[in-house]
Amino acid sequence: MFQLADIPRLLPEILLLVLALLVLGSDILERWGRTPEAQQERVKSSASLTAIGLGMVFVVALLQSGYVYQLPETAPVNFFTNLIRNLQGGGPRDDAIAGVFVADHLTMVSRLLIIGAAFLTSLLCTDVRPNAHPGEFYALIIFATLGMCLMVGANEFLLAYLAIELTSIPLYLLAGYFHNDARSAESGLKYFLFGAVSSAILLYGMSLAFGAALNGVSGVTNFNDLTRFDRIGAFTASGGSITLAMLFIVAGMGYKLAIVPFHGWSPDVYEGAPTPITAFISTASKAAGFILLFRLLTKTFPAIVGAPVFGDEAGGWTGVLAVLALLTVVIGNLAALPQTNAKRLLAYSSIAHAGFVVLGLLAWAAAQTFDREQGLVALLYYLIIYSLTNLGAFGALALIGHQTGGDDFDHLRGLSRRNLPLALLFTVCILSLAGIPPLGGFFAKFYIFMAGWQSGATWLVIIAVITTIISLYYYLRLLKVMFIEPAIDPTPVTMPRGIAAALGIAVVGVLVLGVFPNVILSVLERV
Repeated sequence: MFQLADIPRLLPEILLLVLALLVLGSDILERWGRTPEAQQERVKSSASLTAIGLGMVFVVALLQSGYVYQLPETAPVNFFTNLIRNLQGGGPRDDAIAGVFVADHLTMVSRLLIIGAAFLTSLLCTDVRPNAHPGEFYALIIFATLGMCLMVGANEFLLAYLAIELTSIPLYLLAGYFHNDARSAESGLKYFLFGAVSSAILLYGMSLAFGAALNGVSGVTNFNDLTRFDRIGAFTASGGSITLAMLFIVAGMGYKLAIVPFHGWSPDVYEGAPTPITAFISTASKAAGFILLFRLLTKTFPAIVGAPVFGDEAGGWTGVLAVLALLTVVIGNLAALPQTNAKRLLAYSSIAHAGFVVLGLLAWAAAQTFDREQGLVALLYYLIIYSLTNLGAFGALALIGHQTGGDDFDHLRGLSRRNLPLALLFTVCILSLAGIPPLGGFFAKFYIFMAGWQSGATWLVIIAVITTIISLYYYLRLLKVMFIEPAIDPTPVTMPRGIAAALGIAVVGVLVLGVFPNVILSVLERV
């Protein structure tokens, strides 16, 4: 049952809701002029309020987690210590709020990742000029962030589904926000159609799991309990109906995560959506989806895990994910080879990286109890590094596309002579995606491969390493275009302060967490 004492544990989500309404209301209720200068000031006001608000919510969540500073019990009593003590009183705990939302360490780490990604996205959007009402554009980003935060802590089917829709609907609108642009309109429509189908498939899988649990227990007085992940897992055994439910849920989430063969929408949506929104979809949305998939599979289907995963008795959801991971890393990397548009190339790169994340999930499931910590730490570390790297890469493309009019390879030619700092920041992100040491992307892949190898996924790790080597070709093509080929247009590319700050934060994060991984690993081990 929900209690007033549970409100501090939902503080980040409450603050996000208040911030979204504040951004929307401040834009609608304020009277703005119709001159270009007034409209520019209107956009700047909404963007600044969004960035400052998300930064404050991130600080509150970080302080509440206790990862950076834990208030000692002997601290003197004053206003500030009481404030911190009350905040940290709502910190990570394993029990579920009203049985439906778990605010544990996994949720807290995921919150920080998602809110941080939304903050960087808001900085990248400072150079985007929304249509008539910029407040709605930034409010949609915040509403999607709220949905993702609810996704990562969901412990019950209804909340999980509502959180997915709260995330998806704003993203559909953001992807097709510039309806006068044919590519953006196509992107939004495709994203909506594929998202609607995937939601229906996911909901059908949930209903099958509920039915299997209902058949496995007698004398039920509260049917709401049977929508909780752990209760369904306790009342179901291996069988045809629960296996079918698992397949539908994996397929529905596979569409959300762009895992092969459910990836068809991804390149077109990534290419047509506003580039900062593409960065947001490919990072925060994907991270929230993987955390929800982790909770769904490990809590709802413990009876059909499949053991050993990579032996002669392979089966269960780990066997399904092993095949999907193999297809994803192979097809994602091979499909990126012939691309001549940088956004489509990074879209297929994102598909391939989703395969590596699935490998981390498999490593957790296949490992023995004492080795599972390493698999989950590798999974979370990979999501954090990947999010920082992709936000930096797509952020650089957003700036290039805005000032050059496109994101084909021709628009990137000679970038080092048009803006060397931008080219260097973009290069760090590309090399991190390729897995070049000592950047964070190298250690993220190393931890994933090590966890997978130790869990018995030998053949999958070998194929993933081979495809990583193949990926060097298309990543180096980008560097060749920027540093070797002559520029078609020698006009310098300027870098606004907001985008420069976002790129700087992302690149510094990739460098620091690569050279000093223990900075974050010690926190992730608490999960």
